[in-house]
Amino acid sequence: MLSHKVSESMFWLRDDRLAALVSSHFRLNHHDEVCFRICPVDEVVCRQSTMGSTLITVINYSGAVILVLAVLENLLVMVVLAATSHLRIKYFAFVFSLALADLAFSVMAIVYALNRARFLSALLQSSFFVSVLMILAVAVNRYLALTITPPSRYDALVTRCRLVVVCLLLWCFSLALHLPVVLVASDEVRLILSAWSRSMLVLAVWIVTAVLYRFVFRKIKSYVPPLASSPGLSIPDDSEQAATRVRQTRRLLVTFSIILVTSFICWIPFNVGQIMEYFIKTGQSTISDDTFNNYNWVCGFIYCLSPAINPLIYWWRLDGFRQGFKELFCRCLLQNQEQLVETVDGNENQQNTESTHWIKNDNK
Repeated sequence: MLSHKVSESMFWLRDDRLAALVSSHFRLNHHDEVCFRICPVDEVVCRQSTMGSTLITVINYSGAVILVLAVLENLLVMVVLAATSHLRIKYFAFVFSLALADLAFSVMAIVYALNRARFLSALLQSSFFVSVLMILAVAVNRYLALTITPPSRYDALVTRCRLVVVCLLLWCFSLALHLPVVLVASDEVRLILSAWSRSMLVLAVWIVTAVLYRFVFRKIKSYVPPLASSPGLSIPDDSEQAATRVRQTRRLLVTFSIILVTSFICWIPFNVGQIMEYFIKTGQSTISDDTFNNYNWVCGFIYCLSPAINPLIYWWRLDGFRQGFKELFCRCLLQNQEQLVETVDGNENQQNTESTHWIKNDNK
């Protein structure tokens, strides 16, 4: 009871010497002394606040490391896909686009951590939504690959230029969805759109994507290669090409299904945080600001894990990517070794020439 009264009175003390005297009398450390002077509650709350600050600091440094790794990983994915000849095909087009979206997200997250401008926030969320749309586009593309027969007809309809146009349209759609909300709308409208309209739209895209993936997997399971009697088909070529396309589709969809699940897990806490922010700012929730800020930091860290995880999934699931990575960097190592061998051989030849010339001079 006495300590409680002293703690209450210490909150109102402004004389540092008196505070130090009382704190030494009650055997308090420096942290407790500061808490008694500046905190309107008891010592436990102050220590909890310090623990929260420590958690935020750890999350800050961990998030910075994760984002830098995500930038390097996605740059590496794009270099491998662009520099390897057998990977520059339509099969890996959306993998390249997803890596580009993850790279943009990681860069925007780093820039946003330094300058919390609304424009950068819109670009950050646009990049993530583009990655969600890319996962949906993969399912649509693979469905068309299985539905349009013969395979040569699919190759004629789905060209590389059209895939590039589709990727650009997805970027434009995502930017058009996020930028006006940030640049034009008022704070109240932006809060409502962020918590409900935009979140529900992204959730709807997730649900449609999951349903479409399920539908394509069922189509793969019941797929029968086209018969030789079908017009324009030949037995060895088109049947083998169709079977290869089914195997590629199954493997690619399994890969992107894993990406779908991990991205959704990383996104859902952030979405819940936006809904919580709406209830807090409208006075419909009793959650404290400190609790919400700590939750927000944790959600932001989880939100940034997705672009760092995706390249690891490519390495694990896509044999062509692993092969291209080994060919690219093994080729660089071999070239360096060949240059080193040529340099050593050249030095040895030069030494032999000099020694021969010296022996001839001796003989003379």
